[in-house]
Amino acid sequence: MTYTKLPITKIQISEANPRKAFDEDSILGLAQSIKTDGLLQNLIVGKAKGKKKLYPIICGERRFRAISHLVENGDFPKDYEVTVEIKDDLDADTALRIATMENIQRQDLTPLEEAQALTKLVQDGEKLDDIVAQTGLSAHTVRRRLVLMQLSETVKECLETGEITLSQAEALSVGTYEEQERCLNMAKSGYWDAEDIKDRILGDLPTLSMAIFERELYTGEYTTDLLGEDDNTYFNDAEQFFELQKQAAEELAESYREKADWVEFVEGYFSSWQYDRAEDGETGGVIVSLSASGAVEVHEGLIKTKADEDTANSLKEKPKATYPTPLRRYMAMHKSVAVQSALIENPRVAKQLAVANKLYRFKNHDCLSYFEQEETSSPALIIINEQAKALLAHFGDNAEDATWRDLGYLFNYDLEKAFKAVKDLSDDVLESLLVTLDALEFGQLFTDQLDTYEDSIFNQVAQDLRVDMRNYWRPDEAFLKRRNKVQLQQIVTDAGCFQKFGNVAGYKKKELVTSMSKHFQQVLTLESPNAEELKATFWIPEAMAFPAIDPDAKQAEQGEALEETNEDYQEAA
Repeated sequence: MTYTKLPITKIQISEANPRKAFDEDSILGLAQSIKTDGLLQNLIVGKAKGKKKLYPIICGERRFRAISHLVENGDFPKDYEVTVEIKDDLDADTALRIATMENIQRQDLTPLEEAQALTKLVQDGEKLDDIVAQTGLSAHTVRRRLVLMQLSETVKECLETGEITLSQAEALSVGTYEEQERCLNMAKSGYWDAEDIKDRILGDLPTLSMAIFERELYTGEYTTDLLGEDDNTYFNDAEQFFELQKQAAEELAESYREKADWVEFVEGYFSSWQYDRAEDGETGGVIVSLSASGAVEVHEGLIKTKADEDTANSLKEKPKATYPTPLRRYMAMHKSVAVQSALIENPRVAKQLAVANKLYRFKNHDCLSYFEQEETSSPALIIINEQAKALLAHFGDNAEDATWRDLGYLFNYDLEKAFKAVKDLSDDVLESLLVTLDALEFGQLFTDQLDTYEDSIFNQVAQDLRVDMRNYWRPDEAFLKRRNKVQLQQIVTDAGCFQKFGNVAGYKKKELVTSMSKHFQQVLTLESPNAEELKATFWIPEAMAFPAIDPDAKQAEQGEALEETNEDYQEAA
């Protein structure tokens, strides 16, 4: 191990460095750090080469670029000396391995750069265990990186620019270049995730254009569109297609025997990263591959590398599942629609399911939670809680203080348990449960505003049921204390309370609110109320009607009508 100082002019960037892209901002940041604190970690260079005896960088290209920036900017002299470790006994492959390991460990490489670097390591015969130990990557991650070498150049570019995600790129790698290009736009748009892409590539029936066998050999049926073009005509019998396609692919491989150095037939996953391309003047070998989608590709001019057989086998894609995702989905769809049909013919079971779903996914209307928070009650809430208590008794819960919440959240997040529990209930109880749970989820949609829309579902239901708020609500302190004295005076007048309260100006607001609230309750108990007391019995604000009447909007309409009347009068005059 030799350490020395070299002028920056004697060091050069190595083409073998796996890192190809550098973030300019990070380089500038590193330059500032080196300017302030100096170079904290030396560079590693190889043996001097060429007429100029320049030392190629093995590790530390970012640091070199940062120092070069400082030199160009005039912060450091042109012959600035850099501390380096010279490894003059390394061959090119070893130098690349060291550079690769350093970059991967520092997480400086993009996934594609990692893929390229790992590919070279495998091709040079590096053992999988050694790659895992030295890079810190798992065997699974190494496999995921290597599949990126199956991507077309267009897809690789989209991955590098961030137009597609890494998982989308990995999914695209299972297809041929043509299939990748066909799926790329949908991947870029964000409409297809990785699973969608795999389904599209692996799950489609093979097309007529894929077939390399004589079409007369196929005896099954086709699915075709009205145009009848090859890419729109599909083999319905995929099993027969693959048998014929495999036989034809093997025959195709045999046809290359005499003109290639070697020939192999590969079914399924073709590991292109295991091979180099033959140079000019070399014949190389041929691989005929049959992809999982049924497409046949011929790869000519290949050179076998030193890739360890055990490593290569370990990194190969796992065998295809007996039931791939598209087939699982196919079976799930058929099973689901069959059960739906059976449910239609068995309404009791359908009702059990509906009740179980409501118990499982119960979402009460905000009004019920509101009363808990406000620590107040309502005659309507008492009715609701009594009903909840009665229904809970059918599940063995006889708590005296039970409420709607105990019913609604009895089986929360446990659909299976809820379904089992409702199976033994009578039809009447089942019906009552369904009605009650449905009712507890219903209410005014937007509670922070007045529902003045007559055709809203809330107002339609209330009108059909002839709901009269006077049976459920009386002006109480919670309502009255939110009114100012002018508004309270208007209530006194409208509700026939003027004789009792007169001009409210002489009251303190708190005392007035309490007195008015008591009065509205007391008139309900009178056996022979007079006309004024009877008026108080029936009074509710217009906003409590169905639909609600907004007094602000009403005043605005009256103002507009008055303006129109004045204009008409002026014109007439």
